Order: sequence, then C-alpha cells, then structure tokens
Amino acid sequence: MSAPCEIYIMRHGIATQLGHGTADDFKRKLTPDGRAKVEKIARGLSRLGVVFDWIVTSPLVRALETAQIILDACGGKVPMDVHDGLRPGEPSDALLNFLSKQPKRRRILLVGHEPDLSRFAARLLRTGESNLVLKKGGCCLIELDEISLQSQGRLIWWLTPRVLKAIGQGS
Repeated sequence: MSAPCEIYIMRHGIATQLGHGTADDFKRKLTPDGRAKVEKIARGLSRLGVVFDWIVTSPLVRALETAQIILDACGGKVPMDVHDGLRPGEPSDALLNFLSKQPKRRRILLVGHEPDLSRFAARLLRTGESNLVLKKGGCCLIELDEISLQSQGRLIWWLTPRVLKAIGQGS
C-alpha cells in the first residue's frame, strides 16, 4: 500500500478591494500586508515540516501571488501549475480528475478561493456541506488513500492564518 496523498488546501492572502486599483476581479493583487502575512504563513508551514511536491493554483492574480510566495519559501524547486478548476465557481470534478492524473504527486498544495475551497474540502471528506471556512491565508490538510471521485479523505488539521503566522514567527 502506498503512502497516503496529502492535499493541502489554502485560501489566497488578503487582496486589494474591487475598485481600489482595479475593476477586474481577475487582476486583484495581494496587498503589501497580505504579502507579508503570506510570507509568515509560509514560514509557519515550513516550521511544521510541510513539504510539497506540487503546487496547483487558481489563475486569478491574488492566488498566483500567494502560490508564488509559498513556492519561493520552498526554494523554488516545486513544480507549479495553474488550473481553471480552482477558479471561483468551478465544479470540483474537473479539479479531482486533473489531480488524479498525477498519481506520483503525494503532497499537493491547492491555492484558490472561498467558498469553493471549503466545498472542495467537504467533497473530499464526503461530509456534504461544511461549516468550516478558510480565512484568507488559512490552510487545511486532508489525507486520501488515492485521489479519485470515490475516495473519502481524513481531516488532519485546519489552521487559521493567525495560528500559521504565530508558528512562523517562532520563539
């Protein structure tokens, strides 16, 4: 039996408000504070011993920037792909099918948007609707025996950005 697959699901960091610099939701960037917080969150993930072998992100700028900060914290050596299945409003089946085509990748970070990420987590956990919500920069870990439409995941942890930043600041 192979090792379980670890799916890390992360919401993008704090972004500019619509109408403050851009009228296009697709192009909203992280704020300077949002960038700084994601950098601390990346350090927190590193201090937890989290290692990724693949990053998959939404094509929206704020998610791309968040994924890039995490990638940089990993030394830039992790493959990163952009997938439309992480765009707001996209159904989870396309994303699951995409992920299942890479069975050798066992530690995957997904970066995207709410409420879609919480719905995706609930789908993996097979709980129906979930009361869990990812705050901006929040992350959870779900383990699966395999990535498929039939698999049921196990929630390992669900951490707020505040906890991840505190871990990143250390003692």
